Amino acid sequence: MSDTSGLPVPPPKQWPYRADPPRRYAHRYATYQQRGGLVRLEEDIAGFTAGGAGQGDISRFYFFCVAFDQLMKEGVRGDTAELGVYKGNTGSLLARMARRMGTTAWLLDTFEGFDPKDLQGIDATHRMEFGDTSLAAVRALVGEDSVRFVKGYFPDSAVQMPPDLRFALVHIDCDLYQPIAHALPYFYQRLLPGGYLIVHDYASLDWDGAERAVDEFFADKPEPVVPLTDGSGSVVIRKAHDRRQGENWLLERRCAALSDDWVRAGADRLRDVLVAGWSGAEPWGVWGVGASHEMALYLRAFPGAPVRLELDVSASLAPARPTQAVTVLAGGQTLATWNFTAAGNRAPRSVVVPLSAIATGEWGAPVIRLEFRPQSVEPVDKLDPSRTDTRALGLGLHRLRHNTGT
Repeated sequence: MSDTSGLPVPPPKQWPYRADPPRRYAHRYATYQQRGGLVRLEEDIAGFTAGGAGQGDISRFYFFCVAFDQLMKEGVRGDTAELGVYKGNTGSLLARMARRMGTTAWLLDTFEGFDPKDLQGIDATHRMEFGDTSLAAVRALVGEDSVRFVKGYFPDSAVQMPPDLRFALVHIDCDLYQPIAHALPYFYQRLLPGGYLIVHDYASLDWDGAERAVDEFFADKPEPVVPLTDGSGSVVIRKAHDRRQGENWLLERRCAALSDDWVRAGADRLRDVLVAGWSGAEPWGVWGVGASHEMALYLRAFPGAPVRLELDVSASLAPARPTQAVTVLAGGQTLATWNFTAAGNRAPRSVVVPLSAIATGEWGAPVIRLEFRPQSVEPVDKLDPSRTDTRALGLGLHRLRHNTGT
């Protein structure tokens, strides 16, 4: 067995090494789901591998999954597109993600294989391929919801699309120099800051036109081309942010944790602001553990008056500890002491944070650093031998809001 160079190639079945899936989709998948992850592994991989396609290139599937996760995390919202759909396996994944993100997947192809006029120059030695598909077959696999099918030769077919589209993720998989060279400027200028542009076959050594088109286009762009380790040698770029516009997705996420509406602590909704002394999020909320629990609440601007916060909280009580007291501090100042009893445990409780306790945090943003100090921190199993929980539970946080009503 050899490739076109005449050099021997070891049969793949003799290669003993296989890549593990990302841990978030393997033994940490339950945690991923609890945090509201976008990917639904079994149903998403079914479309990607339908008809036996993609089974040898699962690393590419996982890359798409983590890319969509990152877009959700950073709040990059835009449509998705694929040029070169073939039988729709990758398109089915893009469509599923678009439905969950409330966007649209644009799937562009001749749905008849290569166009003969593209088999020239660097691609002149390639033959006609990928004609064993149809728009009807792709529709049947992908579905209709949140999908727009664009049939025709690109870039001529682009007239079927609104000119003001903005994309969060684009996948270019048309193999040949000419269509890729047309696609890159079209989609790059419509790619959102932080968006992904993925080009298939760049480093496969099967399609030299793909490599040339990418190299020529990105030679003068600020984004570097990053190789992926999938079977067909894809590359990816992320559209650069213009930081002069003041974009900061992480600060925006932190500020969003403090809202005039209740923000639940369950499913890690407050993970960005819980700094230290907290256990993992549970469906109902999150437990503070140990002698101190800290959170950092970010504001979009320095306030002109003290800030009133309202927290829906409870305490871990047991027959050996029927009451619990929790001191609330900010900026080294004691703001309140909350007392919990079996008759008055969970309830919304408020504190007023004076201006003197509001500090300057990362990126110059104002931040309230709250600390909760339980009076008693005995582990649960010591207070109640019938329970096996060894954590020293203190304050239970259910919800949080910025109370502007008083």
